[in-house]
Amino acid sequence: MLNPAELESLDYLEEGMAFAQERIRKLEKDNLFLFDLLNQSLIILFDQLNDKQKGIFFESYNLIERRKTSLNRLAEKISTKLDISFSTAKWNITKLRDLGFFETIGMRGNTKTTLISTIIGDTLYSTLGQIKNKNR
Repeated sequence: MLNPAELESLDYLEEGMAFAQERIRKLEKDNLFLFDLLNQSLIILFDQLNDKQKGIFFESYNLIERRKTSLNRLAEKISTKLDISFSTAKWNITKLRDLGFFETIGMRGNTKTTLISTIIGDTLYSTLGQIKNKNR
């Protein structure tokens, strides 16, 4: 048998659980809102890019995800694949990097640097992939 003090603590425990569950639901809703806002912001940013930059973003992302590569090597591959000049490919990849879609790891100017996608680039790629799938 429980004494009155133990019964009272159970009431608080149930109230605490109900409060915690309600708070978790609110946080989940807030997180969904923030994630949706982030996706919309990334789409607006992506819409500011021209068609060539959008194509370079997708090709670069796919190549980077498969294999670590330097900015120059990536520019060479993009130049060949999209039939654009090396300097155009490199300039646009650099712009995408400066916008935060990609990041250089290692000392710049060193041949050992590699380009990787950032969380922003990953989220944008994922978001646009979901939009493409919905439109099919």
